[in-house]
Amino acid sequence: MAKRGIDISAHQGDINLSALKNQIDFVIIRVGYGTKGTIDTKFKRNADLCKSLGIPFGFYWYSYALNESGAAAEAQACINAIAPYKDSYSMGVWFDMEDADGYKRRNGMLSNATLRAICAKFCSIVEAAGYYCGIYASQSWFNNQLAGSELNRYDKWVAQWPTSGGAQKGLGVDPNSRTGLSMWQFTSAARFNNYGGNLDANYAYKDSYRVGDVAPSQPTQPTKSIDEIAREVLNGAWGNGDDRKNRLTAAGYDYNAVQNKVNELAEVSNKKSNEEIAAEVLAGKWGNGEDRKNRLAQAGYDYNTIQDIVNKKSGASTPKEIVYTVKSGDTLSGIAKKYNTTWQKLATKNGISNPNKIYPGQKIKI
Repeated sequence: MAKRGIDISAHQGDINLSALKNQIDFVIIRVGYGTKGTIDTKFKRNADLCKSLGIPFGFYWYSYALNESGAAAEAQACINAIAPYKDSYSMGVWFDMEDADGYKRRNGMLSNATLRAICAKFCSIVEAAGYYCGIYASQSWFNNQLAGSELNRYDKWVAQWPTSGGAQKGLGVDPNSRTGLSMWQFTSAARFNNYGGNLDANYAYKDSYRVGDVAPSQPTQPTKSIDEIAREVLNGAWGNGDDRKNRLTAAGYDYNAVQNKVNELAEVSNKKSNEEIAAEVLAGKWGNGEDRKNRLAQAGYDYNTIQDIVNKKSGASTPKEIVYTVKSGDTLSGIAKKYNTTWQKLATKNGISNPNKIYPGQKIKI
């Protein structure tokens, strides 16, 4: 059964945890932030209060590290601060990897490989000191910036806030509405009795996050070859886009290796003419809309070419040429994406020698 808890820092001031005790199962406390080892001004107060009230608690450190040495400094500062609570914490030590205030962007934003290396460095040092360590990040960061085998062994605390009607659901989120998670921050808009503002709320799917209580996460071991998985992808068994990427990664497969094999197999198997494929489309063998587009692309066919033939065969009128007027901030690749084409095609069609030089008001034939 999922446990419900909150994460707090100095931003909540002298939060009245005794008034919240009967509404929560645990608290995760910010220890500090940054490579200089700045300790949260309410860290000790909150940790001592949780201990005295008997509320299970854990810790997190907000990272400003730009390299592995910075991560090492943050890890040591965190270890030094939480040492007095080593025997009493139970909800893990978490490395907060995000860019909430734009610090990483202002410093050029790090490569995904560097971000993963920073996470691995912090976690390995904290783990070596005898603590159970994991990583906090948004679902998007885990899917993109932090998607790599280097972090498979570490637990994930995922931030993803379901909404309804454009607003967060808050405490109305069902803990069973997602599966396969260890820790889920499901809202930043939780409202509790005897607290006047919003709080971050989380579901924990383990009873304890301590060394010895739970084993460190281990990478999922793939059971099929890349070739076998690629053929399953071509048969539609692994979904499309980010869904495919997430499912393959979760199953322990190298997404890029699988996708390269998919592209290779699709090219080899492309033995039918565009006319034959168009006839199959008309016979209903390739689905409709985005499904058709994705399946044709996976099989190595040019969707627009096939669709033009389908339109002609079905008697649909040939669409009039579209002319797009360039707006400030537009790029040729961005315009191409809007119309499901490529910037190379647009450049050729419009006689654009330098695709980086388009100007507001310019007419682009699509």
